[in-house]
Amino acid sequence: MLTGFPHVLKRYGLHADVRVVMDLYRVMEMGLVNSLGSLFDTAQYLVCKSRRDHAPYTLAFWDHFLGIDTTNHRSVDAAVRDSAAFEHWLSQKLETGKIRGELDYQKLIDEFLNETLKSDLSKNIQEEIDAREHLAKDNPDLVDRGIDPPPGAPPNVSDKMVDYSGIPLEELKERMKRVMEQQKTAHSGGGHWVGSHGHSPYGHSGSGLHGIRVGGPSHAGTARKVLGDPEYYPVDLDAPITDDNMDAALQALRHLKDIHPDRKLDVPMTVEESGKNAGIVVPFFLREQQDRTKIMLILDNGGNSMWVHARKVQRLFSKMKRRFPQDLKTFYFHNAVYDQVYEDEARRKPVLLRSVKENSPEYRVFFVGDAYMGPHELLSPYGSIEFREESPVPSLNNLKELHHHFPYMVWINPTPKQYWNRTVAPYINEVMHMEPLTINGILGAARHLEQIRHY
Repeated sequence: MLTGFPHVLKRYGLHADVRVVMDLYRVMEMGLVNSLGSLFDTAQYLVCKSRRDHAPYTLAFWDHFLGIDTTNHRSVDAAVRDSAAFEHWLSQKLETGKIRGELDYQKLIDEFLNETLKSDLSKNIQEEIDAREHLAKDNPDLVDRGIDPPPGAPPNVSDKMVDYSGIPLEELKERMKRVMEQQKTAHSGGGHWVGSHGHSPYGHSGSGLHGIRVGGPSHAGTARKVLGDPEYYPVDLDAPITDDNMDAALQALRHLKDIHPDRKLDVPMTVEESGKNAGIVVPFFLREQQDRTKIMLILDNGGNSMWVHARKVQRLFSKMKRRFPQDLKTFYFHNAVYDQVYEDEARRKPVLLRSVKENSPEYRVFFVGDAYMGPHELLSPYGSIEFREESPVPSLNNLKELHHHFPYMVWINPTPKQYWNRTVAPYINEVMHMEPLTINGILGAARHLEQIRHY
């Protein structure tokens, strides 16, 4: 079972050797690994040296232990759905009557992965404490001293586990509200604050079971309420994007579908299968038309104020690319778009707009800029403040041409919405949909793009 694992890891670009296998056997002999999910967590600790390794490690693990080969599929979901492991799991669910009605494959895939990789490793190595006793000792009105962790510090991981399944959800919700009234900084590893890697009943990536997951990915898969339900969402949805709420914004971006909207019918296969089914037409589509979502970022990184926002957005979408199979292109500009954009952050390598428009119109295009510029920069011929950018075509016309080619286009504005009228944002908003650089704004932009139908 384990001997070939290092070879699979190396295929995915991860360094591993026989020592990883030996360490895994030692942990199993200690009785700490008794499920596939526990093995997944244990091997992750041994193999992954940084967060960058998590995505390739996950794919390698799926490949070796579940037979899910993502290299031959257009999306991760498609690879899972086509695997023998998923088909076996689904057939068992159908036979036992646990799944009825129309099949929602996206939901079933998530359920399959959560169930198959459910880990009890933390339970095996952590001290389990009583939930009611813990809450009785914990003061929900504790004052936050406001001490931020040092930049880049690794999270504190709790050595305790608490099962809150016996605590009413309304009680947890009320306690969380009181905690959030005092909380000023990010927290990790404890049992009180809304944070990560701790054993409090609210947060993510921790060992507080059957609580409220906030601001991050599923860990044990036991949360009774999760991110996305505004009623239980203590993160300020209208606050600017920061490192602390980056995962929440990433969840919003999941609204971008990973399937090409214009699929072509496989006529020979459709005819053949219809003949086998007594003339009942079952449409089959060409696999190569099921494509990954293509994303293009066009970032205003001129000046210190915009550079801060551009870096945050760049990091957000790069994180999305690592977690989901997206095609991501990034270009840069300063204030307004004239005859060219740039492929490098220093804006030394120009790319003509006509070359940009050679890309597929199916790209989801996100402009990011604060729209703080003189009206002439946007509206007038030769309006650029830089000699190398001067053009007889007004920038607003270029935006119209780009939007004509890329119908899936939105503008993300870091300026608070109440100040847009002080800028040229209203002119841009007449050309394309505009949203603020907040979690709600990212969510609104993703929803807007998915409502567009291009013919």
